[in-house]
Amino acid sequence: MHRIILSIVALASFPLTACGFPSQLPPSANTEVTGERQVAASVSADPGPVLLLPEPQAPQPAASAGLSGAWGGWRERLAQQGVELSLTVTLEGNSVLAGGVRQNTSGHALIDLTGNLDLDRIFGWHDALLSVQGYAIRGHNPSEDAGDFQYFSSTSSGREVTQIAQLFFEQWYSERSLRLKFGKWDGNAEFGFAGNTGKSIHASSVFSPTYFTMPTYPNPATGILAGWVPAEDWTIQAAVMDGAGWTGVNTGSTGPSTFFGAPSDLFAITELAHRWQTEGEALAGGLSLGAWHHSGDFFTTGGGVDSGTMGFYATLDQELARNDNGAIAGFVQLGLADRDVAPVDLHLGGGIGQIGLGEGHEDDGYGLYASYAHFSTDAGFSESAETAVELYLTWTLREGVILQPDLAYIVNPGSDAGLDNALVFTLRCVLGF
Repeated sequence: MHRIILSIVALASFPLTACGFPSQLPPSANTEVTGERQVAASVSADPGPVLLLPEPQAPQPAASAGLSGAWGGWRERLAQQGVELSLTVTLEGNSVLAGGVRQNTSGHALIDLTGNLDLDRIFGWHDALLSVQGYAIRGHNPSEDAGDFQYFSSTSSGREVTQIAQLFFEQWYSERSLRLKFGKWDGNAEFGFAGNTGKSIHASSVFSPTYFTMPTYPNPATGILAGWVPAEDWTIQAAVMDGAGWTGVNTGSTGPSTFFGAPSDLFAITELAHRWQTEGEALAGGLSLGAWHHSGDFFTTGGGVDSGTMGFYATLDQELARNDNGAIAGFVQLGLADRDVAPVDLHLGGGIGQIGLGEGHEDDGYGLYASYAHFSTDAGFSESAETAVELYLTWTLREGVILQPDLAYIVNPGSDAGLDNALVFTLRCVLGF
């Protein structure tokens, strides 16, 4: 059985289609930072409140059918047998109302197909999961119009892709206190995001721009993760991932070849997380501390070359009050990176919002998010920082249809002194099938 799983994971080395990939080589001291910015992992499903290590995503009997219905009862039959399939289509219309590079209205789409196999139900392999995710990104990158570095939309991408984005095996051991995960997966789905982030669509709300070498959407990579739950409310996990994406390799559409071979760059990360009062009347919250290291060679802002770079991060989230509709919660983020190498050496973010809008709208909400990204000295920017402020609302129209109107104001977009502050309106529609 282990050989079967390894063979399936190896199939991820065959992309669905060949996609162009702009160079992501680090900038020299005299080069302005351009090109694609890696953005948040959680684009098709908001991580929501985080509970320790993620539980194995074992399929459960279908609680909702989405727009495609119950498939004549087959959706629940498959779930009972350990097979779960989901299709999510995220559509966005974006309009730069003022400032930025140009006033323009455009659109883009993310089509996400995910399948989970509960190997316990299928083969009797206890606490084991096999997951595969493919997605296609189509349309215009609206940050090319706004000119922002941080990406005001988490589904934005610098290129169109169609790929098997994730294909991994996950196994829990020792009464679910130890976890092993390997295959191709998204680093930001496991590390570096705060709980209770509300429904912000800004990329930095889940992915700090200081994690500039992390393999994440739209370029996940092969990796191995080990996690330990020493107590009910504590989690320690660490991972090593293919770091070849920084050199221009499109790891999102390839398999493990660059993880085991040239280029030999690796991305390593570890995180300690603590959560409290996830049940009962007490207000829930959580804290995470993490550190990462990339082993590649990087041009410095001073014109030299450094072997390896690293960074640190911290997140804190806390429910502030409970009410009849749900809860008011807030979170803060801190990201630090090497100022000699990283485009952004300091990131501060935070938000507050209402989670839950009454019966039938338990997952909806509204809120405010702000993100400050300070650029490294001599990194090629004409302003020292970019700041984004966002107002958002999420509303479920009916089962399988969610609307998310969003307004963002960006100060010093791209830290380009030649650009006026940008005002951007986004309407996101998430369709679940």
